[in-house]
This record gives sequence, C-alpha cells and structure tokens, in this order.
Amino acid sequence: MFKIITDTACDFLMDYAASVDVTLIPLYITFDGETYYKDRTELSTDEFYRRITEEKIYPRTSLPSVQDYIDAYLPAVKENIPIVTICLSTALSGAVNSARMAAQQVMEDYPDAKITVINSQFISAAEGLLVYEAIRMNRDNIPYEKAVSILQKMTDIGTVYFTIGSLDYIKKGGRLGKLASMVTGILNIRPSLFLKNGEVNVSGLCRTRKKSVANVFESCKKYFISRNIDPNTYDISVASATTPDECDELRRQVEEDFKIKCVESRERFDLRVSSITGVHTGPTTIGIGIMPKYETLM
Repeated sequence: MFKIITDTACDFLMDYAASVDVTLIPLYITFDGETYYKDRTELSTDEFYRRITEEKIYPRTSLPSVQDYIDAYLPAVKENIPIVTICLSTALSGAVNSARMAAQQVMEDYPDAKITVINSQFISAAEGLLVYEAIRMNRDNIPYEKAVSILQKMTDIGTVYFTIGSLDYIKKGGRLGKLASMVTGILNIRPSLFLKNGEVNVSGLCRTRKKSVANVFESCKKYFISRNIDPNTYDISVASATTPDECDELRRQVEEDFKIKCVESRERFDLRVSSITGVHTGPTTIGIGIMPKYETLM
C-alpha cells in the first residue's frame, strides 16, 4: 500500500478524493495579483467560474508552497507508508519543484522515507486518470516500485482532447503558439486542442461550437484507429467546466461509438474541469481524457 497525493488541477471533486483516500494539495488563484485564494477550500469552483464569466477577468495561478507538501507528507511518512505525488505538468506550473523540495527536506529528517514525485505532463482529466490508475494499482496491491514505474511510463502516453469558447485565456497565459493564436484570432474560429508534454496544440479549426466538440471526438477516435488500439484497454473520461448537458451528450457518443463505458459510468469517478484548468482555458471547456490501463504496461 502507498499514499497518493496530487493537486487540485486533476479535476477530482473533493468528496471523491476523500472517498478514495487521495490528498489534494490546492494551488492558489488570484484575480488581482494581490489576494490569493486556495483552490476549492477558499474559492469554490462554482464561484470561480461565476466570476470569470460575469466579471470578464483573467485570473492567474500560483503554485503550492513547499510547506503545503511537507504537511501532506508527514502523516504517511511517520507511519512508514510510501508516497506517490502526482503533479500537473511542469510546462504549466512549478508545483513539481515545490513537491520535490518538500520531499528532500522530509527525507533529511526521515532517511527511510519513500517519496516519489511524478511530473504528470498533464492537467485536467488526463491528470485525473493518471491518479485513477494509481488508485487502481494501490487497490490491486501492485508493489510500490512497480506502480511508480508504470505511472512514469503513462506520462508519455495519455492525453486530453478538448475545446474552448475563446483563445483569450490561453493567449493570456502564453500556452499557445503565436502563429496558431494569431490565425485563430483573425479567422474567429473555434479550435479543438490537445495537450502533449504540457503544451497546447491545435488538432482542428472549426467555425461553430458544435463542430469543435465534434472535432474533439473525431481527434480522440483517430488516436485509437491510427495506432490500432482497442479503446477498452484505456480509461476514458469526459468532463466539462460549466456545460453538463453537453458533457453528457459527448460521453454518450464516446460510449456508443467506442463500445466502452467511461470511468464515470462504471463506478464513482467525480470529475469537473477544475478552476486551475479554467484559468488557462476559460469557462466553456469540454474534453476527453484518455489513459492506458495499468495492466497494458505490466
């Protein structure tokens, strides 16, 4: 058995994380550069999306402190429980650095402690699915070292396909290439996107929301067809920020076409596009996260 620690960028709802004994480390959000709120605990996801929708503001995030991670590590370390810490991509945040510095400090005082910090290379549903696979391996009594090795392999495989209402949030955060940003701005079209190595890439350019959501589905479908992969060997999850009906319809399409059940349809798996993701993508984000099941990498 091992302890799983992650951050609030992974889209897990707080109650779900508690039910599977996963510790969520909150990142911080600021609207004015002066007052910082702990994600989820001091600023709810509903309130976050209300503010950016009604006030038309562009918030920023700040990484968890080293002390935040130390406080999360110590209870498990004192009970000699190994720890896996899964962080959002280093291309999007310096959370990994805080987690690693905290691990070093803790292991100076507790030399026998086992703490592994993993750069997920993801955010949102893909990060959530990586954590979910850690939960499954823990549940199935996969040895700690083996589980860590598999999780590290997964970071190069999974991804998330998504679309947004506006490129403004990604542009403000500098997460989209200048050429793609310029072209989409001129043509006033809606992009479908995917995340690779923490960088946002364009997979399609569409003129309507309906077509951009359809392109998200087609891009995901192409992933499996082009690699001759059976979707049943992957965990797949559909999540949105503020459009639950649209999310339900996309999930239905995925399940019918791929002949699978998304994780949230098979068991309790509560995801919502997090405020941390929303800082970078805005309030109308919807996407499909995919991650290989750990058994395929044994």
